[in-house]
Amino acid sequence: MIEIKKVNNRPLNLLERIYVWEIFKGFLVTARHFFVNLFCPGKIITIQYPEITRPLEHAAKRRTRHRLKMRANGTPKCVACFLCATACPAFCIHIEAGEFTSSQVEKYPAVFDVDLSRCVMCGMCVEACPEDAIAMDTEVIPGGVLKREDMYLTRNKLLQNMPGDPSIKGAANRLA
Repeated sequence: MIEIKKVNNRPLNLLERIYVWEIFKGFLVTARHFFVNLFCPGKIITIQYPEITRPLEHAAKRRTRHRLKMRANGTPKCVACFLCATACPAFCIHIEAGEFTSSQVEKYPAVFDVDLSRCVMCGMCVEACPEDAIAMDTEVIPGGVLKREDMYLTRNKLLQNMPGDPSIKGAANRLA
């Protein structure tokens, strides 16, 4: 059997109808928080981001900003097979292939762009890559930027991103 709760719909008194007492109670709560934070700053749970950042936990499971991996000879591991762009549900990866003249690898990405404003951070590009050339392990969470151009990662930016690199973490996770 379903239990029905009866609600007491009593008429409001004068103070409740003009909301003076309720506004005053809200002011008291705000004042209490203000003075507790003023005199006991150790109890404040707010982090002064971007000056102070929290370490990322379980970084192996977290998908952060993209990077392209490089071979030992300094060339990108990517062979421009377009599987990452095909697997991307947001269509945020743009690749144009170029050809090596004197190398065992036939193609390389002449253009490899990632539009972070469209990316949904699903990691499908990383899973689809047969060469293990793209990773999402830089520990930099893409955040807000002032210009839309800063949300585009070009091939050079993707090759510069290294996991745990302090130069790309910076204040407010700015894009290099």
